[in-house]
Amino acid sequence: MLSRIVSVPFETAARLRHGRALHRRGRTYAATLRVTEPLPGLAAERPYDVIARLSKALSTPGGVPDILGVALRVSTDDGPLDLLFASTGRLPGLRHVLLPRASYTQGAYTTLLPYDVAGETLVLGLLPTTRRAVRTGDEELNAEVAVAPLTFALATATLTGPWRTRGVLEVRQPPVRELPDAFDPQLNRLPGLHPTGPFQTVRQAAYDASRRGRHEPAPKAGSLSRR
Repeated sequence: MLSRIVSVPFETAARLRHGRALHRRGRTYAATLRVTEPLPGLAAERPYDVIARLSKALSTPGGVPDILGVALRVSTDDGPLDLLFASTGRLPGLRHVLLPRASYTQGAYTTLLPYDVAGETLVLGLLPTTRRAVRTGDEELNAEVAVAPLTFALATATLTGPWRTRGVLEVRQPPVRELPDAFDPQLNRLPGLHPTGPFQTVRQAAYDASRRGRHEPAPKAGSLSRR
């Protein structure tokens, strides 16, 4: 029932906007993930090619604050891994609360909902290590990335514990083409690293509804080479 309730506004919004219900506009870049402490399917001390999309949930104009998102598609030996992060608080309890920001390097990003990481329930996070402020306007973002890569620590935490750094993400030029379909952490996941918990079905219902609203078929799992 809850999934059906969530589906209606997402499908309607996508139909009216002729695109994604949320995070309709974004900038896509080539990136590299260097894992410093192994995760399931991600070996330590190895660089992984990543497509990174930085976006604003409501597509507010220019530098107006918005809920910010960082979507990653990591190319692994076991297939593509999609990870979605949104601007939230950094401390326990606030890691599940969406917070608007006017800079991509102002605060933490989390997966909001937990992950099963080799049998342990954890929240994944991106913690900016770039010290300069990177404003959210499209041109400002491109200009800042052209000057120097944006860097984030990839980290994990229990629902109440401290962050533990597992790797470094470097977002750099040149931009890559927009993907023809949306990121989907349910379809593109690894056996030992995947979303978990009762609210995952609600989130998946929202994704599916947004696709229906823009008349886009659901992508096939593992189809990185076609994206």
